[in-house]
Amino acid sequence: MKTIHLSIMALLLLAACGKKDEKAAEAPTSAADSTASYLTDSVRRMNPENELTLNGTVTFDQDNVVRVFPLVSGNVEKATVTLGTFVKKGQDLAVIRSGDISNYVNDYQSDKADLEVAQQGLKNTEAQFKAGFASQTDMLTAKNNLKKAQEELGKSANVLRVYGGANAANGQPYFTVKAPIGGYIVEKNVNTGQDLRSDNQNPLYTISSLQRIWVMANVYEQDIPQIKQGEAVDVQILAYPDRTFRGHIDNVSSVLDEQARVLKVRIVLDNKEGLLKPDMFATIHVHVGNNGGGTPGNALAVPQKAVVFDRDHYYVVLLTGKEKYEVREVTVEKNTTRYAFVEGGGLKPGDTVITEGSLLLYNDLTD
Repeated sequence: MKTIHLSIMALLLLAACGKKDEKAAEAPTSAADSTASYLTDSVRRMNPENELTLNGTVTFDQDNVVRVFPLVSGNVEKATVTLGTFVKKGQDLAVIRSGDISNYVNDYQSDKADLEVAQQGLKNTEAQFKAGFASQTDMLTAKNNLKKAQEELGKSANVLRVYGGANAANGQPYFTVKAPIGGYIVEKNVNTGQDLRSDNQNPLYTISSLQRIWVMANVYEQDIPQIKQGEAVDVQILAYPDRTFRGHIDNVSSVLDEQARVLKVRIVLDNKEGLLKPDMFATIHVHVGNNGGGTPGNALAVPQKAVVFDRDHYYVVLLTGKEKYEVREVTVEKNTTRYAFVEGGGLKPGDTVITEGSLLLYNDLTD
């Protein structure tokens, strides 16, 4: 009896394995896990685009930048911010102990003393005038002296205010460098203990908002005829290999760099996320002569993320119905950063292919 029971169990196990094998064979055209989420795009017909690859670097927007120069000479007592720091408008950047400010403070205190003398002189003259010991002319002279002293003190106070001097009452000869705008410190040329001259040619700080940045790309002479202002570009940054920043050529220089023998082109990108930093290395893909897909072409194109490479072959996952998918083998004729131009697989314009999650779904369907 034990032998009969064992035989029956073995047959049941074999039947179950047979059903699993049948399901595995049907996997390439099966329904996907309904809990998974995928992004799709359409197969389109368009003219294959040419692509030119350039190298470049990220820099700050020169049209939205402020360079801060010292207004006085002196010694830097404290540099309060570092490179890359975000500062608010009016924030202290550095403190300079300055002989110029010392002179302005002395002038202020001297003018303040003169004002006190003029005020006392007018008071004495008024008393003498009432007693008949001073004339109308003496009164007029005393009033004019007071007015002149008030004007001189006002000028001294304005000078201190303009140069950011310390309160004249404490006599501290300090000049405080403040941020004229809010933004990031993208250049810093000052350190504690450094001596400064008022005619210094280098800015202490350079501040930029970095809401927009520039990418300066190098174009070699043989590629210059292919570059035109307004052409679409994709920018890739080493720090973000999975991100593509799209823009266009904003400006093409008319002069070659004498040493590198390259033409500089400028690309403007939005940087609201703050991901792009000055001096990052960039690879720029210029879409030369691309019609943008607006005019029908003669080749089938799918987004790059739709293509799966496996065992020396290329595949796409086609959406054939509600939660129904099918793996199709294709031949890739041309690759660009945005599209793969393909043949075969029975694809036609308007078909829907999986982009985000295509590799995961392909593995699910082919396991």
